[in-house]
This record gives sequence, C-alpha cells and structure tokens, in this order.
Amino acid sequence: MKKVIVVLLFFVFSIEAFSQSKVRPGIRLGLNSANISNTNLEDKIGLNGAVFADIRFTDFYALQPEIAFSSQGGESSFNGEDLNVNYISIAAVSKFFVIPKQGLHFIVGPSIDIDFDNNLINIVNDTNNSDVTPIDLALFFGIGYEFPFGLIIEARYKQGLINIDLFDDFFDDNQENNTSLNTVFQVGIAYKFKI
Repeated sequence: MKKVIVVLLFFVFSIEAFSQSKVRPGIRLGLNSANISNTNLEDKIGLNGAVFADIRFTDFYALQPEIAFSSQGGESSFNGEDLNVNYISIAAVSKFFVIPKQGLHFIVGPSIDIDFDNNLINIVNDTNNSDVTPIDLALFFGIGYEFPFGLIIEARYKQGLINIDLFDDFFDDNQENNTSLNTVFQVGIAYKFKI
C-alpha cells in the first residue's frame, strides 16, 4: 500500500511540475563544419535543422527535446572521394540560463545519431553500401542567446563517441590512434512559437 501511495504522489507532483512549466515548440536552422578525427579528410560544410519543444521549468533551466537533421562527414583533398553522412539525431538539450529573465544560456546534452542513408534497415536487407557505422552517440555543449520575442542564436560543438569507420577505410596511416570520431561545430538560429 505504501508503494502505491508513493507512486501516486510522484505522479501528482510530476503533473504539477509539468503544468507549471511553459512549453513552446520551435524550429532551428544552421550550418555545420564537420570532420572525422584521425583521417585525411578535411572539414565539410553542411546544413543542420531541427524541430523541438522548449520546456521551461524554472527561470534558470529549460529542457529541449529535439529531432534534427545534420549533414556531416569530410571532404577529400587527394582522391576526390568525399565522405557524406546524413544523420537524423534525437537529442535532449539542457539549457542553463546565466541570469533569470535574460537570454544568455549554456547548452549541454547527449544525442543518438542514426545514419539516414545507410541505417539498420538497409543492413538487414543487405542494401547497405557504406563503410560507416549506422549509429553514433554524441555529446554536445555550446552557448546561446534567446531574445524575448522568441529568436535564438546558438553555437554548439558536438563530439561523436563511437568509431564510425567500420572497415578502416578512412584512417590516416600516420596516426597511432585508429579511432575515427565525428566532430562538428554548429552555428544557427532558432525560433520558438507562442501557443
């Protein structure tokens, strides 16, 4: 009986917390400067975009779950074979505001990135034509400013955590560490809609 009461109290307080928070949907568009570590590839410029829901819990903290598209990879300067990887990302963005009622904030969070073109379905169907792992996990951090009317300017750095080079095709032979990780610097603007 005590467990049931505890669960019910937790449920009631959770509903109360969400009812006090402000939820605003939004969109984000920006540019990537992406590369793969320990390879001969150079930086690749690409696009990123997202839809999100900004959930403001307090004056100092907001949680922003988002679904994003990110064009990553690297450009080859010696043989013309660029690496293009398009990811669909699911991220949980934590935004920490420096001063209450002001727009300056820090960003941190994890994401799971799924290769849009060569995903697990293509591997199962044996139609995968890529040497890149289909899933990457990443951590990101950044800084941004949010204007009172809903416009947001942000810069993020995103670091992949999984070796994406399945068959050692892109390794730089001069590197001792043969782990190829996604690295991405993102800048962009976003807009939160009022409901």
